[in-house]
Amino acid sequence: MVDRDSDNTGHLRLEGVGGQWGRFVLQPVDLDIRPGEYLVLLGPSGCGKTTLMDLVCGLRNPGQGRILCDGFDITHADPAERAIGYVPQDYELFLSRTVRGNLDFSPRMRHEHGPQIAKRLEHTVDMLHLEPLLDRRVDTLSGGERQRVALGRALMAAPKILILDEPVSALPTSLRDGVCRELKALQSRLGITTIHVSHNLDEALSVADRLTIMEIGCVVQTGEPDEILHRPADEFVAEFTRCRNLWPVEIRNGQLKMDAVKEARSLFQDYGSHPDGHYLLVIRPEHIHLSPAPDTARPDLLTGRVQASVRGSHSWMIEVAIGGMLAYACGQKNWAIGEHVQLDLREDKPWLLPA
Repeated sequence: MVDRDSDNTGHLRLEGVGGQWGRFVLQPVDLDIRPGEYLVLLGPSGCGKTTLMDLVCGLRNPGQGRILCDGFDITHADPAERAIGYVPQDYELFLSRTVRGNLDFSPRMRHEHGPQIAKRLEHTVDMLHLEPLLDRRVDTLSGGERQRVALGRALMAAPKILILDEPVSALPTSLRDGVCRELKALQSRLGITTIHVSHNLDEALSVADRLTIMEIGCVVQTGEPDEILHRPADEFVAEFTRCRNLWPVEIRNGQLKMDAVKEARSLFQDYGSHPDGHYLLVIRPEHIHLSPAPDTARPDLLTGRVQASVRGSHSWMIEVAIGGMLAYACGQKNWAIGEHVQLDLREDKPWLLPA
């Protein structure tokens, strides 16, 4: 049983954890979640994020592997003995009870009482601004208020690890950014190891110390946000993180060749550390700067014509035809369809993936 009262903030390790449930197969997962970090488990719907968290919480048993919390093997421990606080996507609150009745549910189930529990309740209520809601029934609360109650109920269990399953997906879009800021601030103040499950990249980037990317049934990459964005492990990670520039290239004798763009041969030098072969050159749209093409093209820049432009919430996404391929650039300026532009690739050495 994990000691809830120790000073350790929660070190979670998954060693080859996997299994099969019906047709869904979770490939063995190895994951080391550091004490006190905010990790976002990110991937498309149906990839196995919630299944993996169910294993961590003890809501289902793995077919293989071990789960350790602060060095204790909790693979087959009862959920109540894991020191893990879980906030499910639909909150699963007792709607007919008051907020107070929901908050003190975990201590009562463990037969905890006395000044320590009263102090924990007071601290949780103050931290989450729940004082005005304590005597209200949960079924009279708004979505944001219910989320705070669900978070408070999880914290009342004095967890070492907090799991938030899609914590803002049920909230109106206008509230999500603010709630994410509050969650990150709360986690930083408490120093509690937190796993935040999401399918939304913007949401993940707003809170994560590190990201773990899942595809269907497997973990593909874990790293800090900049590493995931700029050095994706494979084509899936690149596309999922909205990197639309995946250009087929070939390395021959240390030189990078792009058959679709003849003038690109002078752009990328010194790839001698890569063996000859076919690759995908990965460059993010925000790292391509567009400017009007001069009458005489520079040999170190690509040139092309604008095919389309789409306004986003903070910038424009510009599609440019370059020879036999398309490039995507993200910036503050819109460009006219058909305009001749040059592309400055603002990366010393774009990332290469095996094709």
